[in-house]
Amino acid sequence: MRPPLEGLFLHLVRSGFPLSVRDYEDALAALRLGHGTLTRERLHRLCETLWAHSDEERIHLARLFRDLPRPTPEAIRAMTHTRQPEESGPPAAAGTERAKPAGETRQEPAPAPVVEFAAAAEAGGIGLPQAAIPPGLLQPHVLTPRPAVGLRQMIVTWRRFRLARRSGPKVQLDIAATIAEKCRCGTLTEPVLVAERSNLARLLVLFDASPSMAPWRGTGAVVADSLGRSQLGHAAIHYFDNDPAEGLFESARLMRPQSLRDVARQHPACALLVIGDAGAARGRSDRERIRSTRTFAELARDAGWWPIAWLNPMPRPRWAGSSAARIAAIPGIAMFEFTEDGLILAVDHLRGKGRH
Repeated sequence: MRPPLEGLFLHLVRSGFPLSVRDYEDALAALRLGHGTLTRERLHRLCETLWAHSDEERIHLARLFRDLPRPTPEAIRAMTHTRQPEESGPPAAAGTERAKPAGETRQEPAPAPVVEFAAAAEAGGIGLPQAAIPPGLLQPHVLTPRPAVGLRQMIVTWRRFRLARRSGPKVQLDIAATIAEKCRCGTLTEPVLVAERSNLARLLVLFDASPSMAPWRGTGAVVADSLGRSQLGHAAIHYFDNDPAEGLFESARLMRPQSLRDVARQHPACALLVIGDAGAARGRSDRERIRSTRTFAELARDAGWWPIAWLNPMPRPRWAGSSAARIAAIPGIAMFEFTEDGLILAVDHLRGKGRH
């Protein structure tokens, strides 16, 4: 099922509207709250409020809504599952047309934008514009939320990160030691017990929840869910806004701020995994951001967060010319693409088995 408003959004982007995925998500959120529903005029008003920022854009949007084909009575009945109403007058004879006044000329309708309306069952109750655009034009925007790596694959990969140590009460039989004790004493008064092995690996994840990471917002929830099922000795996730050196947050909505010192006190001696685009999403190189991230790497090491791996959801070719390329070169930071293979490489780096 294609998301509502996808066709209208992509048509405007192709027309030069400076819209981002976040603008699209804002429109969907407004529709879910009941704004812009039921009539075309209300939808037009919503799109104009959120997406049009100049007179030229408002005129273009009004022209688009004027030219959008209206659903036929048959399509409306199909959407609402209603029967065809009774004809009030005698049916017109087949092949006949309405008589035109003298001098009236037939005008060809202007070509409408390649946008169609979805059925109510698919779009939540009203006909909304949908995409009828060649697949190649959909590449710049990912409008269907999906995690960079699936939940199951994340859980399996976290379990590669093991630091097995015996700890706790002695409840497990040590067969070799028990046999050795029997041979040494000739009799065995009691078996030799040892503590069970458990995974003592500790992992702290810092996830970038800034606007540039909006396309991967759902991935943060998947990461948090997978950590709870990872069977690690200690696992936690905190969030930051572009720059982790400026402070961390307990919530993905960037609420309940905490200082690095407080977080280090709560989660000491952890391997550190940072997830963020590092400036690659906007493609700019920010000298201050690079300097701040270098300072953060030093603070993290002093706090006992070591080693450091960085997962970047942007493809590696997009790192060039941005802050991400410089951050990836900072000593002590190993940056990988946030893919299934990249996640495995990052975890192997954290457990000291990988090569970077």
